[in-house]
Amino acid sequence: MIHLQQLSKIFRTKKDEITAVDNVDLSIREGEIFGIIGYSGAGKSTLIRLLNMLERPTIGEVIVAGKEMSTLRGKPLREARQNIGMVFQHFNLLWSRTVFENISFPLEIARVPKAERTKRVNELMELVGLSERANAYPSELSGGQKQRVGIARALANDPKVLLCDEATSALDPKTTDSILDLLVDINQKFGLTIVLITHEMYVIRKICHRVAVMEDGKIVEQGDVLDVFRQPKKQITKEFVKQMAEQEETLDTVVPLLKDHPSGPIVKLMFLGEGAEEPVITHLIRQCGVSVNILQGKISRTKDGSYGTLFVQLQGNTSHIEQALAFLRENNVEAEVLTDV
Repeated sequence: MIHLQQLSKIFRTKKDEITAVDNVDLSIREGEIFGIIGYSGAGKSTLIRLLNMLERPTIGEVIVAGKEMSTLRGKPLREARQNIGMVFQHFNLLWSRTVFENISFPLEIARVPKAERTKRVNELMELVGLSERANAYPSELSGGQKQRVGIARALANDPKVLLCDEATSALDPKTTDSILDLLVDINQKFGLTIVLITHEMYVIRKICHRVAVMEDGKIVEQGDVLDVFRQPKKQITKEFVKQMAEQEETLDTVVPLLKDHPSGPIVKLMFLGEGAEEPVITHLIRQCGVSVNILQGKISRTKDGSYGTLFVQLQGNTSHIEQALAFLRENNVEAEVLTDV
């Protein structure tokens, strides 16, 4: 659906050059929710604006729904942009227009007949849960309601791609969840490809299928969200995972808990997908004849499944412990013996 090839954007001033996007190659599949995460200044906002030519690339290609966007001008570009909706951080609503009129605005520009416009706007208001606020003005709406208007407006022309530029960063946690749930619903109902940028790993974890991590204009890591959460490779990715308090507890935090349990190896267990929700420890105790001292751990959920890390101490004779480790690995649980205490 979206292909970026050797894409760069350089901003030039009289005294300096700033490379906001640096030689990015990226493919986003049709129908997926793809997240781009990075700190302020990483280049993610510029990257998403390159997708609909709000910024034009210095070099490289931007192909959306089979069209090379940077070659388009005038009417062909306007027509191509109708396939790309955009939701903004600060809503960008027209304050002198009602909810109905804000959603109708892109249809007016596209010269859609009035009866058809009215039908479409009513459908969209129903979709985002604002049918009863049709005549309200933006000043009368909550932040979440304003963003719902923004989403409905972005969907007015029935786009194939929806771009979300920090769409939840101005919202409280509860409202953020409701907006993310709405985006998932839209994705599932219409098969819409959604690209969102954020600095919040929670957003990525909750709704994205895949993620790209940006730093200094470059994509430094990308992959399925489960894989990135489970085994972040770059330091910046590890920092994002840590900020979400989803980081794996370290051995240093576990060892002090062993004062009352002085014998047996410490084993780090890593679960992924359905295995994170199976009663593996119960089966382990019953079948292998070991005692399991659970020290620390956490299971978290992502869009496509669960992942978790558990630190345990296995207690029993050597043969039973070896049998237990083999059992874990046979059941798709990674088991790493960290130390004998």
